[in-house]
Amino acid sequence: MMYILEKKNLGQTLSTWSAKYEVYAPQKVEDFSQFLPIGESSKLALNEPHNTRYPPKSLFLPQSEVMLKYNTRLNEFEELRVLPEQRIIFGIRPCDASAVTLLDSVFDTEEYRDPYWTAKREKTILVGLGCSEPPSTCFCTTVGYGPFNHDGLDAIMTALDDVYVIETLSNKGEKLFSNFPAATKEQELSVIRIQTKAKEGMEPAFETEGLKQTLDHLFESDYWSEIAESCLGCGVCTFLCPTCFCFDIVDEVQRNERVRNWDTCMFRIYSQEASGHNPRPTRAERTRQRLMHKYSYWLDHIGKIGCTGCGRCVRYCPVGLDIRAMLRAARNFKSEVVNVG
Repeated sequence: MMYILEKKNLGQTLSTWSAKYEVYAPQKVEDFSQFLPIGESSKLALNEPHNTRYPPKSLFLPQSEVMLKYNTRLNEFEELRVLPEQRIIFGIRPCDASAVTLLDSVFDTEEYRDPYWTAKREKTILVGLGCSEPPSTCFCTTVGYGPFNHDGLDAIMTALDDVYVIETLSNKGEKLFSNFPAATKEQELSVIRIQTKAKEGMEPAFETEGLKQTLDHLFESDYWSEIAESCLGCGVCTFLCPTCFCFDIVDEVQRNERVRNWDTCMFRIYSQEASGHNPRPTRAERTRQRLMHKYSYWLDHIGKIGCTGCGRCVRYCPVGLDIRAMLRAARNFKSEVVNVG
């Protein structure tokens, strides 16, 4: 079912929802936008040409999260508020919603259910905003998604001149929008045209057929040192990635807390063992880990590429490294093949 939300009524709609839900939406913060709770002084950033700089995965996997707290005076653990309020994440881009479903395969499986992650997932409604004009740094269609992909969403919006046309995709989404006016046939046809044009306008960024085999073959080659030559090892690409999930758990003794913090395989100390040995001693090995994880190990794990093509690593790398160019270079890299037997 398709409904309409008039743009002039957006502020009032979000305010009405705020009486029942915690509502998050992209908001302008200095020169960038990020997901923040809706308030009286909120400056919505739904018209930005690209997604937020800071990925909304942080609403499910916070950059720093207290896992337990100990009360030394009472000599017992304090009860933590794990379950959030019912909430709406409004205006999330399809690439970021798809990334959340990929992370479900890590944090919500038959073998292991992370209670912090699953509590937030179960309480959240995801209302997506499709990309009518995908930025040049995006490559979602190359990795199997699209500017109006439905994965992980409860509803998706397409922006027309003065309204958002909303397609509900789940019972949660239908319940949220069932009282809104129905879209007209003409509006529905406009949505189809916009979505088709957006998807067809995205050129393939690199060839994915056989890419895993190519990277596996290059595992011991000089390819990694060549593409990592300009890398600073700053970790921006992984911290801003919506599908990276590396973390460290530390005991903050002064606060009597156990905390989970984001970490990254691009840092030297991340892979250093207690013995002092480091299996990834240089940026070449760490760059290899990053690309192999996205384009080989995820395929081993769930049969999908672990990248949704959001383009953040391309847009924000301080030295202009482009993962798309790296993967194209892998196809053309001349490595020595040794026949055995």
